[in-house]
Amino acid sequence: MSSPKSQKSRPPTKSPSGPQSPAALDQVAEDQAAIEVDDDSDSSYSKSTGITDTESLRSSIMAFKWENGRRYHAYQDGSYWAPNDDRQQEAEDLIIILGNSLYEAPIGDNPQKVLDVGCGTGIWAIEFADEHPSADVLGVDLSPIQPNFVPPNCRFEVDDITNEWTYPDDTFDFIHARSMTGCIPDWTEFYRKAFKHTKPGGWVESVELWGNSKCDDDTLKPDSPFFKWVEVFNKIASLTGKTFFWDDKMQQSISDAGFTNVSGRRIKVPIGTWPKDKTLKQWGAWNRHFLLQGLEGFSIRGLTEMLGWKYEDAQLFLADMRKELTNPDLHAYLDVHNASYLNQVVSQDKHRLPTMWEDMDDGEIDAVVHVADEATAGIDKAAKDSEVEYLEACPDK
Repeated sequence: MSSPKSQKSRPPTKSPSGPQSPAALDQVAEDQAAIEVDDDSDSSYSKSTGITDTESLRSSIMAFKWENGRRYHAYQDGSYWAPNDDRQQEAEDLIIILGNSLYEAPIGDNPQKVLDVGCGTGIWAIEFADEHPSADVLGVDLSPIQPNFVPPNCRFEVDDITNEWTYPDDTFDFIHARSMTGCIPDWTEFYRKAFKHTKPGGWVESVELWGNSKCDDDTLKPDSPFFKWVEVFNKIASLTGKTFFWDDKMQQSISDAGFTNVSGRRIKVPIGTWPKDKTLKQWGAWNRHFLLQGLEGFSIRGLTEMLGWKYEDAQLFLADMRKELTNPDLHAYLDVHNASYLNQVVSQDKHRLPTMWEDMDDGEIDAVVHVADEATAGIDKAAKDSEVEYLEACPDK
C-alpha cells in the first residue's frame, strides 16, 4: 500500500464510490419496500453490539469546537492552542517536508513497536508503516483526524500524552515526536516518560521547528513583527505553562531524563527564496508557505481567548506578520532542531535503576554489572587508543 507523498496524494478520508457508498445506498433505498419496524428496538441484539457507549464516546470526541471560524479539538478542550481543520492540517503536513526525512535515529531495519506522539494527520505514521512492514505503528493525538485507509500495521488512538502513559514499561523500539512546541508543560518529564516506555537499546527522536526568527546580516530590524510574535507567545506560554522557545535547553532535558548517546543538529531553514543555494531556496519556499498557511491557526486562539485581544486587532497583527514573511529584503530563518537519543541497555539514571533491578537475583545483577564494566572498559580503551594515535601523529602537541 502506498503512502501519501504530498498533500495531493493523501489517502482519501471517504470510501470510493461502490456498492455500499452513500450514492449507491440511496438507489437501493428507492428500490426497496419500506423497512419494517422492530417493536422491540431495545433487544438483546442492540445491547450486545455495544454501539451506544461507542457512539457516545465517538460523538463527544467528534463534537469539535468552533471559534473565529476555526475548528478545534473536543477532547481535552483548551489544552492545545491550534485548530484541527483542513487548513491547519495542510500546514502541519508541510513540516514533514521541512524535516527532509522521516527520521535520523539508527533504529535498524526491523523495528517492532513504534509510537508517534502527537501524530496529527497521521502522515508520518502512515509513511513509516509503509516503509517498515515489520513495525506495529501507533499514532496518538487529541484529534481523530487521521484517514481511514491506512496500512494494516498502522493504527491511531485519541489520547493526551501530557497525562500518565498507560503502556507497559519497555514497550517501544522507537518513539517519534515532531512539532510538539507549545504542547508540553514539562519537557524533562515528557522525556522521562519516553525513557520509561522505550525498550533498552531503543531510540527516541524529537524534531522541533522553533518560532524565534533569526538572521545573519541585520536585515531583521528591531521593529520587525517577528519580535512582537516572540513576545506574544512568551506571554501565552506563561499563561498555559507550555513553552514555545526552549531550544537551548532541549538536549539538557533529554540527558536529565536518563538518555545517553544524545546527538542533535540544528538546521537553518530560510523564510522565503532568498538563499543562493537551490536546496535552501526550495526549503525557504516551503517554509514560507507553511508559515503563511498556518499563521492564523497558530495565533488566533492565543491572541483572542488567552490574551484578550479583539479579533480585528489580532487580524491586523497577522497582516503585519504576513507582510514581513513576504518581504524580499528580509533574510531570516528558523531553526529546526533534530535530536536522537538512545535508551542504553544499562543506565546509571536513578529513575531507571529500580525498574531494571527489582526482579533480579544477586547472580543476575552481578552478571549485568560485569557486562557494564566490560563495556565501560572498552570505551575507555578506545578513547585512550585514539588519544595515543593522535599524539603519535602530532608529536608537537
